[in-house]
Amino acid sequence: MKWYLSNMQLPSPVQQISNFSDQHISLYLKREDLIHPEFGGNKWRKLKYNLEAFKAGNYKQLITFGGPFSNHIAATASACRHYNIPCVGVIRGSALDSQNPTLIKAKAHGMALIPVSREAYKLKMDAQEIQAIIAGYPNSYILPEGGTNALAVKGTQEITEELNNQIPDIDIILTPIGTGGTAAGIINGAKENQFVYVINSMKNIELENILSTLVKVDRMNWQIVHDYHFGGFAKSNAELIEFINAFTEDYSISLDPVYTSKMMYALRDMLETGQINSGQKIAAIHTGGIQGITAYNYMQLKYKDPLLIKTF
Repeated sequence: MKWYLSNMQLPSPVQQISNFSDQHISLYLKREDLIHPEFGGNKWRKLKYNLEAFKAGNYKQLITFGGPFSNHIAATASACRHYNIPCVGVIRGSALDSQNPTLIKAKAHGMALIPVSREAYKLKMDAQEIQAIIAGYPNSYILPEGGTNALAVKGTQEITEELNNQIPDIDIILTPIGTGGTAAGIINGAKENQFVYVINSMKNIELENILSTLVKVDRMNWQIVHDYHFGGFAKSNAELIEFINAFTEDYSISLDPVYTSKMMYALRDMLETGQINSGQKIAAIHTGGIQGITAYNYMQLKYKDPLLIKTF
């Protein structure tokens, strides 16, 4: 499959971040968000080998799953349009919001959107409602929620392999985590003398078990940090939004409110509180998700909340 497009940046660039903390550190941001303007970030890494598998098989369409503001849904719809793959998005929630910017874009890219009840969505393949949808699309390639499977982990492992070729002697790597595919790949690709902090953006205490099934290296040079979820998945407060806006103003880099902002906030706090020592060479993985800013601002305006994320 010829997957490289002229407007892709691969390897993804690495940008040094100065004056992030009073601690003496060297900080680099691996800009996965710059891989592609529509389906960059960790989503491209997860999709890459899955799209190759689709093209190599006798499949008629790709079916995947996501919430109404899902980065995965947005990226998959765009990538499938570019590679001429019919796709279906099974969306959590019994009705589709016609004004939802994520779903508007996904539909514009050609993704067929099918809402299902929250109860059915939770059961996934065990739900009769979802089984009926799949039966209506014979010979489908099924891609799990978030795009996480073994092929996704194979793709995300390339993030750390690239990073270590670009910036030698990195001591610490930080990554956010959602369904676990990106974090697992980064851990698998890390060197034995590197430590990976996985920043949990949810109240999911089962992540250790999830990661243990995806991580293929027999070493414990990683840790999930549970203290910076800001109330749970897609939850935030004024402090986090102010941090995002200040970071954007200082560095002209957008951070999404679900994953990367919590990772960078965690890094600053861990440095200030001594959880990470000074003198380290640190790389943080910017996993993209920038469309989440539009989604966040849409909901804020919908409920007449003036606290918005600035864009540049």
